[in-house]
Amino acid sequence: MDIKLIALDIDGTLTNNHAGAISERNRQAVRRAIETGVHVVLATGRGRIATRPIWRALDLHGPSIQYGGAMIADIDTERALVLHEMQPQIIREVLHYSVEMDIPAQIYLDETVISEKPSDVANGYVNRHKLSFIIDPDIRKKTYHNVPKVLAFAPLERQDEIFAAYKKRFAGIAQVSRSSPGFIEINCLGITKASALEELAAMLGICRNQTAAIGDNFLDLEMIEWADIGACVADGAPEVKAAADMIVPACGDDGVAAFIEEIILSE
Repeated sequence: MDIKLIALDIDGTLTNNHAGAISERNRQAVRRAIETGVHVVLATGRGRIATRPIWRALDLHGPSIQYGGAMIADIDTERALVLHEMQPQIIREVLHYSVEMDIPAQIYLDETVISEKPSDVANGYVNRHKLSFIIDPDIRKKTYHNVPKVLAFAPLERQDEIFAAYKKRFAGIAQVSRSSPGFIEINCLGITKASALEELAAMLGICRNQTAAIGDNFLDLEMIEWADIGACVADGAPEVKAAADMIVPACGDDGVAAFIEEIILSE
């Protein structure tokens, strides 16, 4: 297989959602793939600051896909090379709807998280990733530019119901997906990890049939479908596994390493 570009999801794929660490086997597999000349890029819902520890742990350089595909960033400068910003009116609509649904929501602006009011889940999120956090009671009255996504937090017992409600409410208006448990991700319509991977492959002069991707959740679905070889970890969402070309071991069993070893290092 002539794979030149591999896109890796982070949470639930490369790292365990709870531990958040990269196993030595996964780290070594990534390094060996890079040494063979393959471009290994992260494709994540995270922003740059939250991704920075992973870049450093893997000693990655070059481009990285952030915010579910809304941004392609340069790792060394942390500058946005591509940014698909949400329209201010759609941001307001999403925030208003989140209030109607009685769940917290936050926007991202220059790596700062802004929310209308405090919540335990938002506080846990920003503390985990060491992000700047602003509480602004007037967030729904303001006009924001250069916002790559809105993230809403659904209670786990209602996440399926709420995800379906957001999909219905913003059909044809915004891209709605989900990532970590309870996370509802909203981007510009048509902006996904797949659209970013396609943009990035074009930037690098790599053909679609030279790409591979691995993930675990709905935010990875389009990327897995678009790549020539799309893989899902064994503990991924059933819908994502159904769309994948191959199923690899679970996240905790080093599925990323198994994937790289099979499609790159076995040649």
